[in-house]
Parts: sequence; structure tokens; C-alpha cells
Amino acid sequence: MSNELRNKLHELQELSTNAPDPQTGAIIEALRLQTAILNERLFRIELQLCEVLKRGEANAD
Repeated sequence: MSNELRNKLHELQELSTNAPDPQTGAIIEALRLQTAILNERLFRIELQLCEVLKRGEANAD
């Protein structure tokens, strides 16, 4: 996770904690969690693609 994304997630957490009402806080928290989950999924996909490329390069030799 990049430092920029980590900072944005932290900012969202602060916004959620300091939201003017519980509904707004819940929406912001849901966005924060979905963003974190999406980032993890993208990271896994990136790792899988790297493995596929490595195997492809190994088979090409």
C-alpha cells in the first residue's frame, strides 16, 4: 500500500470518527473499508500477473 493511500485511508477514518451524524460516519467508514479491500485485491492481482509473466519468461527460455 502506498503512503499516499495509507494517508487517505487515515483521513477517511478521522472523517468517519468526527462525522456530524452516525449515518454519515457509517457511509464514510464503508467507503474506507471498500477502498482498503479494493487495494488488497489489486495487489493480489498484481502478484498473480507477475507470477504468470515469470512463468512465461521461464518457458520461453
